[in-house]
Amino acid sequence: MRDLKKYVKNRKTKDKVFAKNYETGYLDFKLGTMLRQARENAGLTQEELKR
Repeated sequence: MRDLKKYVKNRKTKDKVFAKNYETGYLDFKLGTMLRQARENAGLTQEELKR
């Protein structure tokens, strides 16, 4: 994890577009992951969830 944090910090300093969009992108990814985990914990497939 330490390497990932270093990479992100370094990339943010070199790439302004990346830096600008990183937080929003990360939050979207995190939300999607949490939703998937909740669905799986409930024992639902994606097909079942869409009904």
